[in-house]
Amino acid sequence: MGFAMPPAFPETEFQAFAIAANDFPPKFPSLEYLTALMNPETATPVQLDRLKKKQHLEGALQAVRYRYRLCTECSEEFKALLASPSQMWQARTGDEELMYKLERCIYVFFMSGLSVFESFAFCLYFLGGIIRPDAFPHVSKPKKITLETTSKAFTAAFPQAAITACLAELSQKPEFGTLEDLRNVLAHRVSGRRNVRGRGEVRDGTYTYEQEETWHLSSSDEKLLFDEGLIQRHLNEINSLLTPLIVAAREFAENNRPKE
Repeated sequence: MGFAMPPAFPETEFQAFAIAANDFPPKFPSLEYLTALMNPETATPVQLDRLKKKQHLEGALQAVRYRYRLCTECSEEFKALLASPSQMWQARTGDEELMYKLERCIYVFFMSGLSVFESFAFCLYFLGGIIRPDAFPHVSKPKKITLETTSKAFTAAFPQAAITACLAELSQKPEFGTLEDLRNVLAHRVSGRRNVRGRGEVRDGTYTYEQEETWHLSSSDEKLLFDEGLIQRHLNEINSLLTPLIVAAREFAENNRPKE
């Protein structure tokens, strides 16, 4: 049975990219790939190098799909939790169990959301390393591969490619900056808390009361409007950032396919 992806994920473009990326040697299930995989002790250094690059590339591709689906599931769980909250929560007297579940959704979402892009950049780095080994020196040291190192390598090796521009622009997008900032806060600091603020005033003899709920994160200037759509809004932003990146990557892989 296939792995089902959420409808919002650009699956068609993503699969087209994966197919194009598989055209680079060693192809699966080519004899070279299977021989090196099953008998690494007899494989040549070149075969082992190619095999390692393809394994990293394929693993990162799968990570993109897994992390994205996890983000979607966090959004759905968050909505469900707030759709039927406990009486304690509604009375604002505190419900630590519900607070934990909500915070877990937020934490897992932002950790996974940034991982979607980090995994995709990791995949692209190894694809670039297959095409231009001289320009991607960190393939032997994967821990050094980040969004920044991938972007710099593509700028140097493929300055005219659309994917290069997309990578460079990604870090400048405010939506990505928010995703990155919130991930860093959640990864290294205490969890957030629901914050309810109300303000009442008399206007033309009529008393009005306005209430705003936010999810407060210590040490962060980001303001998260707290409602059922808190995670969904950021998931929509991930979609808007990810789709053009995948389209550009697919075009890059197709344009640089090995000649028969």
